[in-house]
Amino acid sequence: MKACKFCGTQVDNAILHCPTCGSNVFLHICENCGNQFDSGFCPNCGVKAGQKKKVCPECSTVYFTNACPNCGYTPSRKPVVQEVVHKHVYVEPEIIQQPTPTQARQVRKKGKGCGCLTWILIIIVIGALVGGRTSSKKSTTSSSRTTTSTRATSTKSTSSATKDPNATAVPTATPEPAIAAAQEKVNQYFSSASEDEIAEVKKSESALYRYEAQQSGNVLNVRRSWSEDRGTVGTSKSEPDYIGALGYVAVYEDQNMEKDSNFGKTPWKVPVYQKDKQFWEEAGTIDHKTEVVVIGQELEMPKRTYSTSRCTGYLHIIRMDTGEACWLNVENFVTTPYWERSLTGAMEKGYCIATFKQVSDYYPVTKGKEKTALDDGTLVLLPMKSKNYASSPDKTNNPIVGIVFKEWKYGFGGVNVFFNEADLTLTY
Repeated sequence: MKACKFCGTQVDNAILHCPTCGSNVFLHICENCGNQFDSGFCPNCGVKAGQKKKVCPECSTVYFTNACPNCGYTPSRKPVVQEVVHKHVYVEPEIIQQPTPTQARQVRKKGKGCGCLTWILIIIVIGALVGGRTSSKKSTTSSSRTTTSTRATSTKSTSSATKDPNATAVPTATPEPAIAAAQEKVNQYFSSASEDEIAEVKKSESALYRYEAQQSGNVLNVRRSWSEDRGTVGTSKSEPDYIGALGYVAVYEDQNMEKDSNFGKTPWKVPVYQKDKQFWEEAGTIDHKTEVVVIGQELEMPKRTYSTSRCTGYLHIIRMDTGEACWLNVENFVTTPYWERSLTGAMEKGYCIATFKQVSDYYPVTKGKEKTALDDGTLVLLPMKSKNYASSPDKTNNPIVGIVFKEWKYGFGGVNVFFNEADLTLTY
């Protein structure tokens, strides 16, 4: 997989141009650690760009090289059983060349001699015996050292020979602190979960992630998701896989944020649900920006699938603040904390709050290009870009649209105001 350098859209390696923005500049995505890079090898773990993950059929080791680093397996080599190590070792087949008639005659001629070779060998043996007596002391010391080295090598070989052939190589990549902390919370939850719930989670995992969880001794491995936010099918046009993904709760259009003059009262609340047979009922709220891990999903694909189409349904989540489980509408789930991005980048993903302070040479204006006088510190609601279609009258100097609630000429309410980006600071 690779990601567009400008818009972040993920595509297959065979795609030459980004289907979203048309760019032909991509960053490689490492399938081992998830790092993004533009060189030939991952600077984090060393895996070659574009290298696919493989599982050895002989010893189950996960690897990214041409041959298994544990047993040497490759599809083009034949297995040979060693008697001492007791496991398959892969070697290249020997090619035996038949001698030509001329070579055979030369070998027969070399076999005919006068016996001089025998006398030469006898002289060499006698010389070796005489030299051995004069260096017996030195040989004894060397022999002792050799014996010690041989025993150490033998011990190491025995340890390798008794190693479980089904064991996989220990991953070298260290998980990031957020993943490690989330994994601990998830393990605590499943330590008291029922067998039926654990079986249901394992059943819903993909084969690869289920295998990795088994190798690490976890019911579920926490990871960063490469799927789109809020149930978007993306370029793959398939149901997004959120199970095991670490993400965040985020408000969406069902919150009617653009009509609420109390939007400055934080934290924003998002409803959570419980399932009653085929119905979903509200069962409380959860704060916007709460960190969660998905342990299950019940999604329904749209009838027509485009890259911007969204699934509907709910995600079974574990809250990282309380460790409790609940269900969340997939529209309220994002995989990255978009509020930590730039002003325009955050507006691409969801609602935010900014504080106004006049520092640029351009006053805020309304749709009719009327000057808008605002006090420094005024709170501005920044709507999600895809949910507000207002077009700025001055896209060069005042391109940012925000909603300001105040007493206007014809009464109190929320009005679209257009700002210079330098005059706004993200606060929530």
